[in-house]
Amino acid sequence: MLPSGYAFLNADSIVVNVISGTLNEQQQAQFLRDYAILFSATQIVEVETDTAVWIGGSYTDGTFNEPPAPEPLPEPLPEVVTEPEI
Repeated sequence: MLPSGYAFLNADSIVVNVISGTLNEQQQAQFLRDYAILFSATQIVEVETDTAVWIGGSYTDGTFNEPPAPEPLPEPLPEVVTEPEI
């Protein structure tokens, strides 16, 4: 089965970029070289059809995982209203 695309991972197994399509070995090496410079990619993983991949997600034990949820924004402080001076 041909891959539907490729995920590029950094040294921490975080997905730093994803591309669709099939690439030969030379093309894979060229993309990995370029993405190492641009995104600190260290490896390329084939992605099969119907596999969900998220940039910022992780790749662990052959499974792509969603990125962690962002921290919630802090509640705004109440507006301070001062009484006008008389």
